[in-house]
Amino acid sequence: RSRMKHLIIKGIGPDKSGIVSRISGIVTSNDGNIEESRMIRLGSEFSIIMMIAIPENSEKNLSEQLEAIDGIKFYLTETKKLPTHNSPTHAINLSGGDNEGIVHYISDKLTSMDINILEIITDTKNAPITGSAIFLMKVKITLDENQINELSDRLNEIQSRLGLDITLDKI
Repeated sequence: RSRMKHLIIKGIGPDKSGIVSRISGIVTSNDGNIEESRMIRLGSEFSIIMMIAIPENSEKNLSEQLEAIDGIKFYLTETKKLPTHNSPTHAINLSGGDNEGIVHYISDKLTSMDINILEIITDTKNAPITGSAIFLMKVKITLDENQINELSDRLNEIQSRLGLDITLDKI
C-alpha cells in the first residue's frame, strides 16, 4: 500500500457546467480524499483550491487526468497537513460603500494587532432601492480573548470614520 501525501490543487480557467463534479471525480477515482476546498466563479472564470490526501503512487495519474480537462490550468503543490487548532473563532462582517483600498486597510490593521487572518471573502451587490454598489467583506480570524475589546474599539473607529457597517461575530 502506497504512502499517503497531501497535495494542494489549484486550478483556474473558464467556468463550465459540471467542472466541480469532474474534478472531484478524478480525485476520488485516484483513491484521493478532499480534505478542504474553496471554489468560486468570478465573472466568467472559475477558480478552485483544494487540499487532498492521495496515495503517492496515484499523483502522476491524477495530474495527467486533471491536465486533460480542457481550458483549466492546474498547479499541484505538496503540503503538510497542519493541526486544525487555528480554526477561526470570529468573523468580521463589513458592508457599505465601495471604499478603495478597504481590504488592504482592514488586513493591515489586523496584522498590526498580530491577529491571524484565515480567510477573506469579498463581494459586491446592488443596493435594493438606489442600485448603488455595496461592498461586502467577511474576514475569518483567530482571536485570543484579550484581543476582543481592542479589536471592537478599532472596528467601531473604522466604522464611524468610513461610514461602514461592521460587526464582530463569534463563530
